[in-house]
Amino acid sequence: MRGDDQVRSEEYKKYILSPEWEAKKQERKQIDNFRCVCCGRSEDHTRRGLQVHHISYSRLGHENVWTDLVTVCGSCHKKIHNYYDRRRSAEGSEAS
Repeated sequence: MRGDDQVRSEEYKKYILSPEWEAKKQERKQIDNFRCVCCGRSEDHTRRGLQVHHISYSRLGHENVWTDLVTVCGSCHKKIHNYYDRRRSAEGSEAS
């Protein structure tokens, strides 16, 4: 299983640098009016600009910009990932 994770990680890294991803990212930001959907910050009120979060990675490279992506600021993006990390950790400890 570890090998599959590494392959997916390499695919992700390559895709994130692609022109296709850049186009989807810009399209999603435009849909969200160049604002974080969580806190409402605009691009010029963030330290490193807005980011586009994958709601799910299952369609990586074939995302639907309306249903699979969302625009967030760095702070909210970190909160989202921390939340899911805590959930995965809790689910893992329950399974043990």
